[in-house]
Amino acid sequence: MNIRHIRFFTVLAEELNFTRAAARLHVAQPALSQQIKILEANMGTLLFERSARPLRLTDAGAYFFVQAREILAQYEQATLGVREIGRGRAGWLGIGFTRSAIYSVLPPALKAYNRQHPDVELKLFEMVTEEHERALQEHRIHVAIGRQALPLPGFETRELLRERLMAVLPPDHRLARRKRIRMADLEGDAFVLYPRHPGAQYPRLIQNLCQDAGFKPRVAHQAYEIQTAIALVAAGLGVTLVGESVAGNGRRDVLYLPLEGGGAASMTTLTCTYRAGDVSPALHDFVAILAP
Repeated sequence: MNIRHIRFFTVLAEELNFTRAAARLHVAQPALSQQIKILEANMGTLLFERSARPLRLTDAGAYFFVQAREILAQYEQATLGVREIGRGRAGWLGIGFTRSAIYSVLPPALKAYNRQHPDVELKLFEMVTEEHERALQEHRIHVAIGRQALPLPGFETRELLRERLMAVLPPDHRLARRKRIRMADLEGDAFVLYPRHPGAQYPRLIQNLCQDAGFKPRVAHQAYEIQTAIALVAAGLGVTLVGESVAGNGRRDVLYLPLEGGGAASMTTLTCTYRAGDVSPALHDFVAILAP
């Protein structure tokens, strides 16, 4: 089945007359009839009741008529979009991002880019960092903004933000009166880690910090989302760590305390990753704004 088959079917379904439909399509009536038979053979069912006078759609044909019109409309829209992009008049940009990016680098970059490129269609996909590589490989996105992202062969990675980690504690925590704490102070606490994904680097960073402080964290809960992890902390189910930008925009029913010491080990990064050799003007203009 192809677009030609769908177009022939749609016109015949509108006219319910082979002669009029063939005239509209500028084809001979036998050719139209043959194309409809091929379509029905591919579908495995009749779409028209030919013995009826006038011609009538079968139940399957009536259903396909609704779907066919939607397919044609989408095809026309896609064709128009491709032509506009090909002529340099428009474009699209797929952006994958981890939730924590919305607390810092992403909103101002989107605002500036949309102001400069109003004709570029932005497609935003929230996903955990570990899903970015596949989305880039499959060309579902042009650029990924991730937390603790590892360099990938065949991709360019640029650092966008390096910030200190903050401990997130429930208000009644034993360390609530402190101005800052050390990782060693959290020994014995239950931890909430995220994202819950094989190979996730951010929980590995937290586990390494605990190990450097002389203890192994007791992981009580895992969550996909930062705000879910913070909500579990607010409920008294554990503690967690977040970047400073998240702490500045997060919930107010928890405490955010900076970590003492640790140097670079207690820092977390946001990066953008994109395919090496990608020549998309929309991509490079966005990266120029995101990482000037």
